[in-house]
Order: sequence, then C-alpha cells, then structure tokens
Amino acid sequence: MNVFYNSYVVTKQIFIIAYMTGFLWLRRNPLSLIFTAISPFSLLFILFVVSGGEYVQFAVAGSLVMALVGYGLALGQDISFYKIEYKMQDVFVASPVSPITYMLGLALSQLLYGLPALLVLLSLAVFFSVSMNFLPLLLLNVFLIWGTMSSIGFFLSSHMLHMRNATQLISFVNVIIAVIPPVFYSIEKLPVELQFISYFVPTTHASLMLQYSMGFPIPEGWSISLGLIVQSVYFVFFILVAKKKALWREN
Repeated sequence: MNVFYNSYVVTKQIFIIAYMTGFLWLRRNPLSLIFTAISPFSLLFILFVVSGGEYVQFAVAGSLVMALVGYGLALGQDISFYKIEYKMQDVFVASPVSPITYMLGLALSQLLYGLPALLVLLSLAVFFSVSMNFLPLLLLNVFLIWGTMSSIGFFLSSHMLHMRNATQLISFVNVIIAVIPPVFYSIEKLPVELQFISYFVPTTHASLMLQYSMGFPIPEGWSISLGLIVQSVYFVFFILVAKKKALWREN
C-alpha cells in the first residue's frame, strides 16, 4: 500500500512541477510553442529544399532526433535559470521533493513546450515508415533519447554557477550530439574509422532506427538490438549520474 501511495505522491509532484514551470507559462505566452519549433523545422526545410525532396526521410529522422536532444538539454538551461536567478531550487531542496522528481517535472514541462513540433515530426516519421509495426520502436526510441538528454542536461546544469556558462555548454553539447554525428545524413558517408566512433554516440543509433523504419538499409554490423542496447545503457547510466552525482544541495 505504501508503494502505491508513494508512487502517487511522486507522480503528483512531477505533474505539479510541470504545471508550474510549463503549462502556466504557455498559457501566458503561447508563442513559445512556435519559437521552440524553429530549430528542428529550419533544418528540415533547408534539407528538403536543397535536396529537392530526395533526402526528406533523413531530414525527418534528423529533425526528430535534434528536437528531442534540444528539448532534453534545454532542461539544463531551465534548471540553471531557476537555481541561479530565481533561487527556486532552494525551495524544492527544502521540501520532500527528490532530485529525480524535480528533474522529471521540469523535463515534462519541456515536452509541453515542444509537444506540437514533436507531434508533427512523429506524424511524419510514421507517414514515411514502411509499416505501422515500427510505431512501438519509434515511441521507445523517443523515450530513451529524451530521458538520456534530460539526465545529461540536469547533471550539467547542477554544476553550473553562471547562466552564461550553462547556455554555452548546453549549446556546445547540442551540436556535438545532434549535428556532427550521422543524424541528418547516412553513416556510410563517413570514413570507416569515424563510423566506428559514431557508434558510441546514442543519437547515431536513434537516427539509424528511424532510417531503418523508413526502409533504408542498415549498416553492416549494426542491428536494432545493438541500437536499443546502446541507448538503454546511456539512459540508465545518465539517470544514475543525475541521481548520484548532480549537485542538489549547496554547501
């Protein structure tokens, strides 16, 4: 009985935090939904125009991964802002809310900001999929990359003392994870040595899964199982890092 009650309390805390930091802001500033969609859709538009529609599947896969990375890492900027400027984190530290609950609440609020863009990109990914049987894999892919990036954003932000540092670091990590790896292009465009290195980046596997669901051939030596294993390892690892190594209480 206590387990169910505790789960209920934690879930309620998560939704309250998401409501406070996400829904209330969007109710006052609905244009934020448009602003947060600019980055992924801008690259989608550019690739569509430049390729004449030839690489639209790559563009959709890359834009979806980029959006998830951006919304996950943006959690770090929000947490830094609330901690440094508003001192709001001190309130939660003094309350029964755990660091992971706080992180999940803010991560959920970030999903609210990006919900329209994600729905459009998910719809496009489903539209270009060769079968609806890939839908569970698509949703699992979305969950893993979002959870991993949110954990990274939370961990990094907890060690930032200035907003400028947080913004610069988050932007740098965003480019390293979402732009440079083979997210918007085929991994076969890379030299063999760089292909091997790119397999250590979780977004590579996320994009390969999307490309596979759209009918593109998978690279030699790669499989859906490998992609899920790598992403799951990253997900669990960074959740543990966020839980154990993030700075929650200031001495």
